[in-house]
Amino acid sequence: MIRGARQLRFRLSPPRSHGGRRPGAGRKPSGARAGVSHHGRPSVTASSPVHVTLRVLPHVWNLRSQRALRVVEAAFEAATAARSTFRVVHFALEGNHLHLIAEADGSRALSSGMQGLCIRLAKGLNRMMGRRGRVFADRYHARVLGTPSEVRNALAYVLLNHRSHLARLGKTPGRGGVDRFSSGKWFDGWRGGGAGVLDGARRVTAAPRTWLLRTGWRGSTGSPRAERGLLSPDELPASPR
Repeated sequence: MIRGARQLRFRLSPPRSHGGRRPGAGRKPSGARAGVSHHGRPSVTASSPVHVTLRVLPHVWNLRSQRALRVVEAAFEAATAARSTFRVVHFALEGNHLHLIAEADGSRALSSGMQGLCIRLAKGLNRMMGRRGRVFADRYHARVLGTPSEVRNALAYVLLNHRSHLARLGKTPGRGGVDRFSSGKWFDGWRGGGAGVLDGARRVTAAPRTWLLRTGWRGSTGSPRAERGLLSPDELPASPR
């Protein structure tokens, strides 16, 4: 009589209850490494402008140069022309980041508009640097501006951002003048009618459509408050809350 083959048994280790490599494991980043939160963004409506901040990676060249300005302005013009539901109205360039004030017909319009804009910016900046790969450090940060004072503060912060940076470096910002690496040359809200559109400068940003960004931030029309609400090129803006 032939006996059947004896079945071999393997001794298995008990399953781990913690530790080891697995999705979501490890200490969560904090501080500058944490980047922009991936939780839901604030709701965007067609009546409220948005202050957007985009930060580039360390290898990207200084944005405050004429060659970078040409790339950025071309991307703004193309993005605004590509869709009527998203518009870049104002901007300012700093060395490693850029500020925008934009209008969008809703949260989805802002998301798709910013996606298209970031693609255009990345392609243009990579072409300028003769390289490929990522350009932006993280997702963009967006803050909805729902009141006249919030819009006024955001306009001052964006258009006069270079003055804030000089002050933080301990340098004297000086008086007068409009930052050439911003949309200040097309801004019509300077106190006393200063600055304004430069002769022969083709506007690459869209004219504002929302009441808040068009007239609401200025104060009551025809009252002394309207003039006081305008921006001065000598102003030193505070950081937005």
